[in-house]
Amino acid sequence: MPERPPYRLPRSVLPRRYRLDIELGERGDSYEGRVRIDVEVLERTDRVVLNAVGLEVHAATVAVAATVAATATATATATATATATAGGAPIAGRLRPVADEEQVVLELPEPLAPGPAVLDVRFGGPLGEEMRGFYRSRFTGPDGAEGVILATDFEATNARRAFPCFDEPDMKAVFALTLTVPEGLTCLSSAPAVADEPVGGGRRRVRFAETIPLPTYVVAWVVGPLELTEVVDVDGVPVRVAAPAGQLPFTGYAVRAATHALRYLADYFGIAYPGAKLDHVAVPNFASGAMENLGCVTYRESLLLADPERASQPELREIALTIAHETSHMWFGDLATMRWWNGLWLNEAFATFMETKATEAFNPEWDVWTATGPGRAQALLVDGLESTRPVEYRVERPEDAEGMFDVLTYDKGGAVLRMLEQYLGEDTFRRGIARYLEQHAYGNAETSDLWDALEAESGQPVRATMDGWILQSGYPVVAARRGARAGEVVLESAQFCYRGDGPGRWRVPLVVRASVAGRVEDRRVLLDGKRTECFDGPVDWVVANGGGWGFCRVDTEDGLAPSGEALRGCTPLERLALLDDAWAAAMAGRAGVERFVGMAADLGEETEPEVWGIVGGPLLLLDRIAPSVQRRRLADAVAVVAGPAWRRLGWEPVAGEPLGHRQARARLVTLLGVAAADAGVRAEAARRWADHRSGRRLVEADLLSAVLHVVAAGGDHDEFDQVWKAYLEAGTPQDRERFLMALPRFRQADLAGRCLQLALSPEVRSQDTPFVVHGVLAGWHGHDVGWPWWEANADECARRLTPQLLGRALEGAALLADGPTVQRAHRWLASHPLPTSPDWVARVEERMDLTVAMADRLAGGLGPLPPAA
Repeated sequence: MPERPPYRLPRSVLPRRYRLDIELGERGDSYEGRVRIDVEVLERTDRVVLNAVGLEVHAATVAVAATVAATATATATATATATATAGGAPIAGRLRPVADEEQVVLELPEPLAPGPAVLDVRFGGPLGEEMRGFYRSRFTGPDGAEGVILATDFEATNARRAFPCFDEPDMKAVFALTLTVPEGLTCLSSAPAVADEPVGGGRRRVRFAETIPLPTYVVAWVVGPLELTEVVDVDGVPVRVAAPAGQLPFTGYAVRAATHALRYLADYFGIAYPGAKLDHVAVPNFASGAMENLGCVTYRESLLLADPERASQPELREIALTIAHETSHMWFGDLATMRWWNGLWLNEAFATFMETKATEAFNPEWDVWTATGPGRAQALLVDGLESTRPVEYRVERPEDAEGMFDVLTYDKGGAVLRMLEQYLGEDTFRRGIARYLEQHAYGNAETSDLWDALEAESGQPVRATMDGWILQSGYPVVAARRGARAGEVVLESAQFCYRGDGPGRWRVPLVVRASVAGRVEDRRVLLDGKRTECFDGPVDWVVANGGGWGFCRVDTEDGLAPSGEALRGCTPLERLALLDDAWAAAMAGRAGVERFVGMAADLGEETEPEVWGIVGGPLLLLDRIAPSVQRRRLADAVAVVAGPAWRRLGWEPVAGEPLGHRQARARLVTLLGVAAADAGVRAEAARRWADHRSGRRLVEADLLSAVLHVVAAGGDHDEFDQVWKAYLEAGTPQDRERFLMALPRFRQADLAGRCLQLALSPEVRSQDTPFVVHGVLAGWHGHDVGWPWWEANADECARRLTPQLLGRALEGAALLADGPTVQRAHRWLASHPLPTSPDWVARVEERMDLTVAMADRLAGGLGPLPPAA
């Protein structure tokens, strides 16, 4: 028999049904529990192995089942559960913790024979504030009093922190939960409540219906002073939004987005929603953005609650996207689940892809497919590193699973799916997805199952094409050159790496767009190495990644790339991709910064905000890392780049203007006020901030973050105090977030230090701490203030933060540009292993070196930049 892999549970005993009872302790800092698990013994064994971490397991017994009553679950007509009744006397065993594998072993005095049995475990656990397992989340109510909400967050391997269980995704089972809690608290879980009765002493017991078979990581419950919206019936499914006391007025927008997402996705998949109800719950302190628990989706407040009059369009869009993302998981993840964590992308990439499809239908004016461009660009950045990984890779330890929750799983995976959809055709792709879900409903699947379903519908070699994108790290750069004869374009692909070359090889599905004798022509190409495209006429320019859907970079020779009017005539995604490719070439040292800045100057009166986002990030970085002698030249170049669009848009919105103009205006204010240090823009931003504080005239939500960024760039202690006070008094989740994120942008060293002190203060929720730390590490004083603070406080951060959030905080160090500080950071990281993904740490270290190399090149001088108008 093959040896069991480390951390994995044996398959000799499998769960079929959990009956879980949780009773809150009198002081609210602990709970007691009992879980009876109906199991199936598949082979004779004298031990039962469960996952458990941080729990006190009091006792455990197992009894052979005397009777098994089959009952259909409420919503899964194709699936039945078996309720086992213990027969003979329960057999008590010896409990042996295996802490380093997060397991507890029940060793029995005699072996169990194959067949049904009932495992009965009594346990207790603490209610800490670590934002994983079953934990406390504090908030301040409208009356100023502190409230506490108890919530769960189990992904990836944290159900074992709440109750002893078989905590692996292919060990799906039905769950029946009972909570005993103080009177007056709202109780929510994955299934509807079916009984609610007082039990004396000011307490009550709430019993919930059975779920469909689920993996442990998507089971949930929430207890606390929550307020609920009225039920909205969506084709027979009750939908509600739950918010902490006093936040109910901010739920209306989420209700609209949630009902739309559920209806759209059920129609798209052609499969009814698999649960009995769907609650969307705001949790004040939440580690991730949201979590797709069946029937009880949990969110951080800013991604669910909003006042549409005081939220920006990107903030509202992000709420709609997040709700659609989590709702799509009801099918991809909850109904059909990956077999093991190596297949996490099957859940997350599809949810990333589907959130955009659903939100596009919710509000077409947002142009959400163009808005995916920055996420794709970030994935390309990470995937061009030597320390990158395949989308799907071997997972053994819990931290390996945690490390998969990154831009490669979400954004690269989602971009690759969009590329495949565009190549196969939307209808064919949709039919393949429906086939996959129908075949694996209530069960588990592998990546190959998805390719098989898409091949069956399309007749295309999907597996042969896509395995290279999922099982191989990196991506190609497609070189486009003129051929030997007129009308010929030679395309050739090789792996793109920031440092050196790579051996990767892909089949690259592309739309090649070319201007041939003045007319634009598209060709669908499956590029495998090298090929020559012959056009009937002279080629003026070519976009090798037409539409911008291919997950690749392009390198087009001078004279063949679109510029001027041709560049402005490209689609927004094409412009975004071309600019991002030019910046990547500069970061890799393959081209000068001047090429990127010159292409940006070709944009003219550009009004697409995401294009300005791709331009603005690099220009703001250059402003920070360039030597002072070069900074003035760069500032002048930024004024040239942003000037035409700014003269078109200006400060004041025009009645009836597209929504994108509001966001583009904000990007331009940031560029001109920060990177160009434009005195007029800085003065106007200061005036508008003063008016906002006094209440004379509020800055519109789409512009407020940009105004704060400009104020911080030139501000001092008084302005810092003003922004901090605004944060403490903020009335909406979005305002609270935007004021807090402005604080790391102040440029004085002592204010950077103060910002870091505040990051660990009680006034800043631990969910937000990593983003404040990230901002300082990536800012003006990351080298002299941020990194020394990190060395002194990393242990405290590790105590307060989940492994993922700890990694998010450290990522700010990727933009350290001071060579000695980076060498110091390398030494420290080598001698101080952090409880986060080693892959994340390796990427941060590699990106630090790339940033220093860019700073060194800038110190060597700049070539010609766009001249002032």
